[in-house]
Amino acid sequence: MTQMTNDPTYKVVYNKPNGNLFDHMPENLFSILAGPLKDLHASLLLLIYDQNRRTIYTIPRETVIDLFCEYLESSGSEELLFAQWEEEDNEEIGQTGYSIRDRSAQMLRKFIDAKWVIQEQNPDYTFKISLPDYSLLLLETLDKIRTGYRMEFRGRVLSVYQNLTGEDSMSYVALQQAQESTDELIKGLTSLNHSIKKYTEKLLQYDDPHRIISQIFDEYQTQILGEQYYRLKTSENISKYRTGILSRVKEWQVNRVEIVNQSRRMVEENQAQSNIEGENKIYGWLDNIEESFAGMDEILSEIDHRNKQYARSAVEKLRFQLQQGRGVEQHLVTLLRHLSREARQKGERCEAPEELNCSINIFPQQTVDELSVKLPARNKKSHNPQPLKLVEIDQNIRTGKLKRFQERVREEVTVDDINRYVDNLLEGKETLPLSETPLQTRDQWVKLIYILLYSRSRRARYQLTGTRGSTVYLDEGKIGLPALTIVKWSGTRG
Repeated sequence: MTQMTNDPTYKVVYNKPNGNLFDHMPENLFSILAGPLKDLHASLLLLIYDQNRRTIYTIPRETVIDLFCEYLESSGSEELLFAQWEEEDNEEIGQTGYSIRDRSAQMLRKFIDAKWVIQEQNPDYTFKISLPDYSLLLLETLDKIRTGYRMEFRGRVLSVYQNLTGEDSMSYVALQQAQESTDELIKGLTSLNHSIKKYTEKLLQYDDPHRIISQIFDEYQTQILGEQYYRLKTSENISKYRTGILSRVKEWQVNRVEIVNQSRRMVEENQAQSNIEGENKIYGWLDNIEESFAGMDEILSEIDHRNKQYARSAVEKLRFQLQQGRGVEQHLVTLLRHLSREARQKGERCEAPEELNCSINIFPQQTVDELSVKLPARNKKSHNPQPLKLVEIDQNIRTGKLKRFQERVREEVTVDDINRYVDNLLEGKETLPLSETPLQTRDQWVKLIYILLYSRSRRARYQLTGTRGSTVYLDEGKIGLPALTIVKWSGTRG
C-alpha cells in the first residue's frame, strides 16, 4: 500500500534481505552441532552463554576452561570425549597423554575455529572470550528451546496500552515499543497454541494412569497454561484494552503532520535513512498493531478449542485406563474360558448363548465429534410440495418503486457524461492538472472520481498522464490528489 508524503516523487520502499544468510555468519558454524559429540558441544556452548549473562561483555579464558573441566568430570562426558578423540589421533595421545584440562582447551579452540566464540588478548597477555552477535542470538534461542521457555503474558497488553496512551504516546519510540510488545504477545500465543497440540499427542501415547495425571497437573497446568494465560482471559482480558489501543492507532493513522515530524526525527536519530523509510516504518508498525488486535480473537478461540480437546482427551484416556484397562482383559478371558468349556462339552459348532452376546459390549464408543463442522448423515426427508399463494402487489407500490428506479437511472454518471464534463474543463486548453479542477461542491468531487475511473475506458475521449503514485497536496497539506494531468485523446484504444 502506498502512503502519502510531501515528496512528489514518493514511492514505497520495501526492505530487502541484506545479502545471503552466510554473509553474516561463518559457513561452517553449524558443523559443531553435528556428529557424535553434538550434545556435548551444545552443552558446553550453553555453559559459555550462561556465564556470559552473568558477566559484563567478556569472560577470562581460564574461567571457560575451568567450566569445561567441571562439566566433563561431573557429567560423565569425559570417557566419551576421550573415546572419540582416540579414534581421531590415537598416536598423538599415546605419546603425550592429554589431561582433561588439555582436552577442555582443545574444545575451546574448536569453538574459536568455528567462530562460535571470539578470543582476544589483554594488555597483560591474558586472553578473554566473548560471543559475537550472531552466536549470542542463536544460543539465546537454543537456550529457550532447551529450558522450555514460556512467555509471561502478564503485562504485555498493558504495556501496549500504556505506550499508546501515555504522555509520550505520539512519539515513534513509544510506537515502536508498542509494536515490539505486540509481536512478542502474538509469538507467545502462537507458541502456546502449538504446545497444547504437542501435549495432546503425547498424552495419547501414555498407558500409565499415574503418568497421565502427572502430565495433566505437573506439566500441562504449570508449564503450558499456568496463571498467565488465565490472567489474560480474566483480569487482563484483551477486550479490556483493545478499544483504547485501536482508537489510538486510528488517531496515529490520520495524524499526517505528526507522522511526518516523527519520520524526520527518526532520520535525525539515525533510525531511518530517509523520510520515506521512516514513514514506511511508522505505517507498518500501525498496521501490525491494528491487524494483531483486530484478529486476536481468532487465535484465542483456537487456543480455547485446543484446550477443550486436551481436557476431553485427558478425561477419556484416564477413564479408559482406570475403568476399562484390566477389567476388559479379565472380562474377555472369562468369556473365552466359558466358550472353551462349551466347545469341549457340546462341540465347536454350537452357537454361543444369547446372553454372551450382550456381554461382548465392552464400552461405548463415540464416533461423532460434537465440535465437527460436518453434520452427521441423516435420512433424506421426502419433499411434499405445497402450492404457493400468489400475492398481488399494490399498484401504488409498483408505481413508487418504478419512479425511484427511474430517478436512480437519471442520476447515473456515464462515460459520455464525463466526456462532456472534461470537454468543458478543457475548453480552449490541451491539458489540465487534476489539482486545478474545480472542487468546491460534492458533485465536482464525484465527477473527479469518475474521471479517474473512466480514464481507461475505450469510450473515454481523454487520458491521464503523469507519474503514478505521486501526490500533490492542497489546502496546506489537508488534501492529497494524484499528480496526474488530463489530456485530450482523439485516437482509439486497444
